[in-house]
Amino acid sequence: MITKTKAWFIRQTTMLADLSEREHELLDQVSESLDLRRRTKVWEPGDACGTIYIVRAGIVKLSKTNDEGRELTLGFHTRDALIGELGLVNETPHDTTCEAYEDTQLLAIPKEDFVKAMMRHPPLAMRMVRLVGERRQRLENRVESLLFKSAHSRLAALFLDLGDSFGVRDSRGRIVNLKLTHKEIASLIGATRETVSFAILDLRKDGLIQTEGKRVILVDEAKLRALRDS
Repeated sequence: MITKTKAWFIRQTTMLADLSEREHELLDQVSESLDLRRRTKVWEPGDACGTIYIVRAGIVKLSKTNDEGRELTLGFHTRDALIGELGLVNETPHDTTCEAYEDTQLLAIPKEDFVKAMMRHPPLAMRMVRLVGERRQRLENRVESLLFKSAHSRLAALFLDLGDSFGVRDSRGRIVNLKLTHKEIASLIGATRETVSFAILDLRKDGLIQTEGKRVILVDEAKLRALRDS
């Protein structure tokens, strides 16, 4: 885990960087650093939305399970990401599950203290409004994709999105530095594991991607975007 202090991390966090020194000090006083082992739950359905979290290190996974027990992965968040934001605009309990996908360190800020910081610093409130709106739009786009796009198109969209969040460039293209099984990918695009396996094979044959263990390398992003938009 990282050894930097909470105060240092708060000052470096994109969402909080332009707060005053006094605001940084207040958030440092009320926040708590949490070290979570892989698969530890951050929250579960029914838990109160009383805390805002910022990822200091590691990766968290957000998912939802339907009445039949089928899990749909909503997304992954890594360093500097803020999660639990819906608690700022909704008093109802969580209806999703958030867990540490790997060993993870979070900064936990009580919701009431985060709200006070937003009231004292309107630009932070505006950033939170944009964050909620952007994530809602992204979710709506995913629902539209699930309803109307082919598995190959949904897979291309997923790899491009993951490339934006976890991509590292090398001579071959952009490596998605997140190890996912075919079952986990299927949960992300609403398909079966078998469908994902065949679709990945097709994308490899067409030269759009390469695979390296559980990692994917985006070789031809222009063709992936064309497939995503088809």
